[in-house]
Amino acid sequence: MTTNDLEPQAGPSGTVMLRDFLQIIIRRKWVILACIILSLTAAWIICKVTTPIYRSETLILVEEQKITQNYVQGITEKDFELRFYGIQKQILSSKVLGKVLSEVDVYPEIVAKHGQAAAIAILKRRVSVDMIDKVPGAKFSTPHSVAAFTISFVHNNPATAMEVTSRIASRFVEENLHAREEKAEATSEFFDQELQRAQSQLETKEDEIKRFKTKHMGELPQQVEANLRALDRLQSDLNAVNESIQRFSDRLALIEKGIQDYQTFGTTSPTLASRAGEPVPLFRRHKELKEKLRMLKAEFWDSYPEVLVTKQELRQVEEELVAQYGPGVLQPGEKTLDPYLQDLKKQQSETQSELAVLNKRKGVLQAEKKSYEERVERAPAVEQELITLTRDYDNMKRDYQTLLDKRLHATVAENLEKRQEAAQYRITEPANFPTSPDWPNVGLIMTLGFLIGCVTGVGIAVVQEQLNPQFRGPEDVEHVIGPQLLAVIPDFAVAYSSTSWKRLLPYQRAVNEDQRALSGNDSSVISWTRRLSLGRGELPFELRLVAKALPYSIVAEQYRVAATRLALVKGKEQSTIVVVSSALQGEGKTTTVVNLGYTLAKDLGKRTVLVDCDFKRPSLGEYLKPIPSSGLADCLRTGVSVDECLFSFPEVPCWIMPVGKCEDVSNELLKTDRLSGIFAQLRDRFEYILINAPPILPVADMNVLAAFADELLLVIRAGSTPRSSFARALTTLRMDKPIHFVLNGAGGRSLPHYIGDYQTVPYGKP
Repeated sequence: MTTNDLEPQAGPSGTVMLRDFLQIIIRRKWVILACIILSLTAAWIICKVTTPIYRSETLILVEEQKITQNYVQGITEKDFELRFYGIQKQILSSKVLGKVLSEVDVYPEIVAKHGQAAAIAILKRRVSVDMIDKVPGAKFSTPHSVAAFTISFVHNNPATAMEVTSRIASRFVEENLHAREEKAEATSEFFDQELQRAQSQLETKEDEIKRFKTKHMGELPQQVEANLRALDRLQSDLNAVNESIQRFSDRLALIEKGIQDYQTFGTTSPTLASRAGEPVPLFRRHKELKEKLRMLKAEFWDSYPEVLVTKQELRQVEEELVAQYGPGVLQPGEKTLDPYLQDLKKQQSETQSELAVLNKRKGVLQAEKKSYEERVERAPAVEQELITLTRDYDNMKRDYQTLLDKRLHATVAENLEKRQEAAQYRITEPANFPTSPDWPNVGLIMTLGFLIGCVTGVGIAVVQEQLNPQFRGPEDVEHVIGPQLLAVIPDFAVAYSSTSWKRLLPYQRAVNEDQRALSGNDSSVISWTRRLSLGRGELPFELRLVAKALPYSIVAEQYRVAATRLALVKGKEQSTIVVVSSALQGEGKTTTVVNLGYTLAKDLGKRTVLVDCDFKRPSLGEYLKPIPSSGLADCLRTGVSVDECLFSFPEVPCWIMPVGKCEDVSNELLKTDRLSGIFAQLRDRFEYILINAPPILPVADMNVLAAFADELLLVIRAGSTPRSSFARALTTLRMDKPIHFVLNGAGGRSLPHYIGDYQTVPYGKP
């Protein structure tokens, strides 16, 4: 494994979950507590050194119009919240504050040094205008709001604060009264001008509508029904005319056929000869007069009176004949006038005349019908245009009426303002004399200090965690270094905190056997378990061997998992040397060695020896009673035999070779050939040789011991081992042999919940 293997292989980039966040707070609780104490101290100092500031406040009530009925509507907004914004701007205006500043010498030094504008700016920042509410503490408008507001001013002198507040309120009421009168007068003038303009526009629109109706007379919407009735009537007349034309056309064809038959064959039609056989008096009279005229001309001259009378009668008869039978009845050359034929021709002429009249009538009706149809077709467009004009006219008329109403209200309001009977502002609570300072607010400052301390402490803790990331649980180990994790060893507090302290009593008595101090009082055992659960102090060596003390606990079970997996990866060799180390001191490698060796011997029946090669901090010998005086150092230095340095547990095939008398701290012992011979002797006698090696980074002994190892087991402590240190340790090691990992000291939440069921099994004899 190389350093690159420590880079995250897959998965998300680490969003801090709630559980991890709480764990960070618990781990860095002293940092957070220090930040809180510093922040509270700073807040207390601020409260002590800050100059007290006093706030004076006055209440102003908005009184509405003092009339019993709603004769007039106000010219301002009804919603007080909308009016309140204008009130704030008016009170905080430079005009009002400038007059107050000239009346009360509030900031003489600032006025003398920077001018009145700078003093007004400071005064504006220290004046507050707030809306009041029936709900206590509310600073906004609700359905329970009342039309009232407060004006307050803060100053380090309470008398000055009261005087300035009083002057601002008085000045505002006076300015507002004068401004309202001017506003009412200006409003009346404005409405007069608007009424004149609206009246002019209304008259112009009326003229436009009149011209439009005159131009489109007959096409107006109200005339559509009459046009449709006229169309129906014209259609009826046109149908009657068409029927008459058809009838006369048939008769004309019959007469023309009768004339042709009579002239060709001499036959007569019984339907047309009704008058042909009857005497014709005009023709006879015409003949008689012509004969008489001829005889008179033969006897008398043309100017003879009787001749003139006869000519006159003849002319009248001819005119009647022409009128009845047409102009061709008296054509010259005709000798005899056939009454039958003449009657047929007369009927023909009459029929043709009737047809001409009917056709002319038909044309007139069609033209008139077309005119009415065009009117009906244009009616929708005319109606739409008229609707637009009428709508604009109605809107103008309505606006005009609204302006009339507003003009009336403005006039009445103007009179009410002049009589001071309209809405006005009244000071209900004069400016008070403040007795306690408004600032500093000790409670608020201390609360803010506490919150700032919490936020700062948590932020520093999170930053520290991010700058120095550590292995927190098995997920972190597998995510960074892969699947070489043998087991996850829980913190011993998980086992001992849920175990009755009476089960630990024999071990405590064994430790204190020479003192005999318990005498039935088991408070020390209770303190051990309590201190362990709180993360303080260390357990005695007997209780650290949890595989023996609590064989059915979660911790012992995880050691069995690690031992089993270690046995499964063993090769064909007769014995295996496993070097157990860690990146830094305090990761729990010695505890892991003794529990793992004990488990291999007891549960798997493997002959195991534990060799303590940590010459600077030896501790394996502490697990033996009494503590042996010889060990590995004696074998290397004086040539003591291996058997004299091996000490076993009485109930399992597990031996310990402690360091022994290590008078000097030197790596020279590890460089001798004697160490290789010792390991060769141990290989012949034991299946597993677990070497308790020193940490990798602090000392160089691990580089020598790694040469004798068949496998390397590195211990990682949850919440303690930095990832950077672990990566640097692997880089320093530089070995190509199998490396396994054990996560030590994991919290209870790092394990699945079902593993806890193992701890409920009744304990056997240790």
